[in-house]
Amino acid sequence: MFPALAHLPPHAFVVGGAIRDLLQGKKPVDIDVTCRDPYECAEAISPRVIRLGKEHLSAYRVIVDEQVYDFAPLLDNDIDRDLARRDFTVNAMALPLDRDELLDPHGGQRDLMSRVVRMVDPKNFTDDPLRTLKGVRMAVRYQCSIEQETIRAIHERAMLITTVAPERVDHELSLIFSSNEFRKAVALLHETGLDAPVFGRELDASQFRADDLSFAAALALLVEEPKVFAERWRIAESVLRDVQALKRLACDHSLVELYDAGEAAARQLGPMLRALGRSDDFAMPDFAAVPYLTGSEIASITGRAPGPELGRVKRSLLEAQIRGEVQSRDEAIAFVTDEAPRSG
Repeated sequence: MFPALAHLPPHAFVVGGAIRDLLQGKKPVDIDVTCRDPYECAEAISPRVIRLGKEHLSAYRVIVDEQVYDFAPLLDNDIDRDLARRDFTVNAMALPLDRDELLDPHGGQRDLMSRVVRMVDPKNFTDDPLRTLKGVRMAVRYQCSIEQETIRAIHERAMLITTVAPERVDHELSLIFSSNEFRKAVALLHETGLDAPVFGRELDASQFRADDLSFAAALALLVEEPKVFAERWRIAESVLRDVQALKRLACDHSLVELYDAGEAAARQLGPMLRALGRSDDFAMPDFAAVPYLTGSEIASITGRAPGPELGRVKRSLLEAQIRGEVQSRDEAIAFVTDEAPRSG
């Protein structure tokens, strides 16, 4: 089943997503292996070993024929204890590499077939609170439900998410809100109690009407103070810019405003408006538009020296072009000739 792993030392097990993929008839994207000596196992299949993590948390990665293999330490050198410390039952299955047997002590295969996200043990959320948010991500990305006891356990520990490194929370949020399941994500964040510690308020999915939002569009609808939120969770500057632009565009998506926001942000506006129950029928500007006349040409035509007023005339010309009011160089000359005295 895993030819590259055929000659590993004893006590090595394939775990995690690779098993989920196999049980669903899919080719694993990457393969996680837990074993007593991760470096020895990694080196056994490739001399090119990449170290992940530091000190006792070290794991090792090798790439063979474009397939990624990650090797991590076997917890307490015991597979049963290792699986008991994992987050959800669908991730707590293992395939021993020395025999043909599926180890599934927590009913992961059953839950996988039923499309249920079920915790292994509530204390495992306390060990790593990011797992609470990961439960929402798994339900959203894999079209699953979250079992009620698991929801209660997450709710009881929801505030612990504030102790997690912001970058890890940002990563989970970006995955959650890039799955075209916006309303389900919002509903689950509320049901698990994660909405208040993450967003600073309770969320209500019932007010929204669409699901195919980008990460930035989702945040634009859910976040009241984008800059504060971005600083708290280390959101990328590019995402923050789009969030701020989308908030402005929700109020005014004229051609000039769309042009100023930029094409990347403007293309995210339609789904956001649909989510608000509003029409997404609006025209897009020509984002490649530049003024028909350069600043020096405008200065020559108008006799105006370089400075803020000359810049204002140039900007006015560009806006007129975007609105379709100026459509040629001759019309541009006439426009700046008429516009310049107004700025005097």
